[in-house]
Amino acid sequence: MDTRAIKPIDTRIESINARPQILPLEVEATIDAEPVHLGWRTWLVVFVSGFFAVFTQIFTSVAAPSTIAFIVQDLGNPELSGWVIQSPLLMQAVLNPLFGRLSDVLDRKMLVAIPPLFAAAGSFISAKSVDMGMLIAGSVLTGITLATIGVVQSIPAEVLPLKYRSLANGIGFLGGSFGGLLGGFLGGVFCRNPGGWRNMFWMQGALHIACSISLFALYWPRKHSEFPRRSIKEIAWACDPIGCLFYVGGATLLLMGLAWSSGSYPWSDAHVIAPFALGLLFLIIFGLYEWKGRSDGICAHIFFQSGRNFPLSVFACAVEGWMYYSAVNTITTQMTFYLEWDTDSLRISVRQLAYFFPTVFTSLLIIWYSTKFKDIKAPLVLCFTIFLAVSCTYVGTRPDWGNIQYGLNAIAGIGQAGPLTLLLVATQFSTPHAYLSTATGLAFSSRAIGGAFGTAVLYSIINGHISSNYNDAVGKAAMASGLSPDAVVPLLSIMKEGNGPPTKVALLAVLSEVIPGIDSTIVSNAVNAGHGVYARGYQLAWASIVPFVVIAIICCAFLTDVKHMMTEKVEATIEKVSDKTVEY
Repeated sequence: MDTRAIKPIDTRIESINARPQILPLEVEATIDAEPVHLGWRTWLVVFVSGFFAVFTQIFTSVAAPSTIAFIVQDLGNPELSGWVIQSPLLMQAVLNPLFGRLSDVLDRKMLVAIPPLFAAAGSFISAKSVDMGMLIAGSVLTGITLATIGVVQSIPAEVLPLKYRSLANGIGFLGGSFGGLLGGFLGGVFCRNPGGWRNMFWMQGALHIACSISLFALYWPRKHSEFPRRSIKEIAWACDPIGCLFYVGGATLLLMGLAWSSGSYPWSDAHVIAPFALGLLFLIIFGLYEWKGRSDGICAHIFFQSGRNFPLSVFACAVEGWMYYSAVNTITTQMTFYLEWDTDSLRISVRQLAYFFPTVFTSLLIIWYSTKFKDIKAPLVLCFTIFLAVSCTYVGTRPDWGNIQYGLNAIAGIGQAGPLTLLLVATQFSTPHAYLSTATGLAFSSRAIGGAFGTAVLYSIINGHISSNYNDAVGKAAMASGLSPDAVVPLLSIMKEGNGPPTKVALLAVLSEVIPGIDSTIVSNAVNAGHGVYARGYQLAWASIVPFVVIAIICCAFLTDVKHMMTEKVEATIEKVSDKTVEY
């Protein structure tokens, strides 16, 4: 490639900082692309930031969803339960690009080492919760550290050679996979006892403290000594305050509307419509400002001047977030509980092993393939196609699919292995190092927004169907089995639309004290009718996912080749090398 033919891209941020003009990554990748010895310092930082920090964050993401059914039984207010999941996603979506830009302009260390302390405080508040409101408040604090995922994922990417970028992101995926496994498994162990879900949050807090200490002690990035000191005004402008204002405001309002729609209010209510509409308006203004008002903001023009990979990969990240946060992380667990495939919390968690082992094994193959053959497109298309098949199969969900779900979990694990490992590679290869964390943060923000949209839509579909059909179907089934019409109301009040006693035996024991003469046949038929309503709700929810997975497949099919950028270049080594071989 003739690098002289490519003009450097001038940005206001760089002129403020008296920094040389920024070149596209395809040019940066060939400059000083000499092998750098990767010693223990590098691999230790990769482990702490790429594996352990992501492990802790995904453990946090899984803790509440994996135990939410049991939390609702303890604290009540099921209509607010969606906020427990939505609040951390909201914080992640809103703050990720801002934290990313701050770390690109200033320093990464403080931005990854301090937020876990807020998350620890939030975890301890959640553990002591006496109502759903207190639990949600703790979740908001926990979400602060989730907003650093873009910074955390940038560290292994910049300390390893560009040719190992799939490995850098793959290590993060493996850390997240193990965090998800342990989170789900321990949730099952703890929830076998009344109030055991609180132990999840105590352990979550301990992990965040350990993560903060590890990053403080072990991560020592090189200082940007060639940069002059900047004033507060220059730093503030470099972080795009106007763009951040519109983005933070828009994303917050949009996600608040979506969260309210997940069970608290119908879509026609002002609590949903007002913030949702204002949020969209603010995001439109943000887009116009970033397009016409500023070329070097948090959505810098340079992202789009390197080809189509950035918009395609970021949109695909949103779809992956829709798939993972709403379907894989939440709905599949609830299906197991509400369809009574398993009601014991530990057995529900063990079911997730069918998802975990295939996804870890497949991710290792994908890391090896994409690193050796320098190809990210084929694995992405294949994995999304596999998940499409899983989604289409789930559209036919039946109440007696308890054993079939094991196989579907395994196939879903294979389908999920590729997207989060390689979509970030596509995003990071569309930006120079000066914007690495900003771009990564935008990708994760998009993923969180996708997850919030997906959770809101799926909750609305499922809860709407259940609210409209559950009581009628259960009442008719009970009366057809011989139950007196006068006893239908107490029956429904105890079943609580599936949130009553979790098993038929337990339900019969409670009903026998309230409704004299009720027998196991009546209870069984009533419960089965409720299962049918839930199954139909899950069918509709999975059907809503299918079109978006198809769009994600198309996006991945149009990704451009990144092979020529997978060089020996190390963007920010932490090894002891001569200054002339290090470029930031």
